[in-house]
Amino acid sequence: MRCSSCEPLLDRYVEGTLAPKQARDVELHVATCASCAALLAEIRVVDALLATARPAELAPNFTFAVMAEVRSLPAPHRTRAPIAAILGGYLLGAWFLFTAIAIALAGRLPALAAFENSELHAASQALRAFAGAGAPLAPAMPAILTAVVGLLVVDAIFLTCVIFFYRDVRPRLAAHLARSEAP
Repeated sequence: MRCSSCEPLLDRYVEGTLAPKQARDVELHVATCASCAALLAEIRVVDALLATARPAELAPNFTFAVMAEVRSLPAPHRTRAPIAAILGGYLLGAWFLFTAIAIALAGRLPALAAFENSELHAASQALRAFAGAGAPLAPAMPAILTAVVGLLVVDAIFLTCVIFFYRDVRPRLAAHLARSEAP
């Protein structure tokens, strides 16, 4: 038996899970090897200490004491997304969608279609086509202005709701949740 492989056998020897022949081999080896005999004595001491260990007993008010300690700690700092970035992203997306719809509808107007089909080297022709597109758009201008004003009203209502939520609803909700978690 090699000493480098003795530790697992010594553990099993103390536990009594070795076959009888292996147990006799371990006993003979330990009688002749001082390092393995010292290791066996140490394993027996540790095994005896583990056998006498008692389960930990908690104080009757353990949970209350821990929760009181947690409540006394400062609240963790949360990183919040800046409201300006959220609103800017919303406005950018809304106006992008509005512009995409306007461009899709503009393909139905012949003057704007000529502007879309023009090449970059013919910028003057494209500008003339775009200027000529104003005439067919004139009857549709009230509807376009109504859509723009409607989008601005929706943006203003959304902004008002977000500000109201952050200033009034969010603190009340946080206080309500803190009260409901209290014992």
